[in-house]
Amino acid sequence: MKRYQIYLDPQSVAIIDDVARDIGTSRSHIIRDVVDRVAREYKKILTAKTAYASRNNPLLKMAGFAKGLPSNLSQNIDEIYLKD
Repeated sequence: MKRYQIYLDPQSVAIIDDVARDIGTSRSHIIRDVVDRVAREYKKILTAKTAYASRNNPLLKMAGFAKGLPSNLSQNIDEIYLKD
């Protein structure tokens, strides 16, 4: 774990302190939990955005334009060239 210094709104700190006192934990623990949870949510957003960008890539769409060709096309071409 690394140490970081951040600025927080005093009202937010007061709420965090009340919650920490009620559940018997520290302010730091709550802040770490919140940051971890938000970071996981942002990671989900980034993952979804990357997947969306990949699906909408025009080059990747063109790669699948030749649907319906036999799956062993390269094998058949090899057989043609090897016949001679």
